[in-house]
Amino acid sequence: MSNTYRTSSGEKFTTAQVESRMRIAKATALEKQFDAHDYNFCEECGRNASNTRLDCSHDISVKKAKENGQTEQCWNVGNITILCRECHQEKDKLNTQFT
Repeated sequence: MSNTYRTSSGEKFTTAQVESRMRIAKATALEKQFDAHDYNFCEECGRNASNTRLDCSHDISVKKAKENGQTEQCWNVGNITILCRECHQEKDKLNTQFT
């Protein structure tokens, strides 16, 4: 049986459902930024996508949102900040080197 997580309104979502909604939210955040500025960039240092890899970072972490019964924050576009890999690592104090 897969893990389920609750939203603040009590709805239950499986890990697969959360992951799917997060992918859509990240794409939406990037699309909104592009539509507003005609390019994507790090909201912290300003580097653009042609100079560096960009990540979608959650202001309220996915782990905390799930633990606190606020799973909807995982796919809340307003909870996503677009950061370059370096700023993301600094913010989260972890290694975000993905394979």
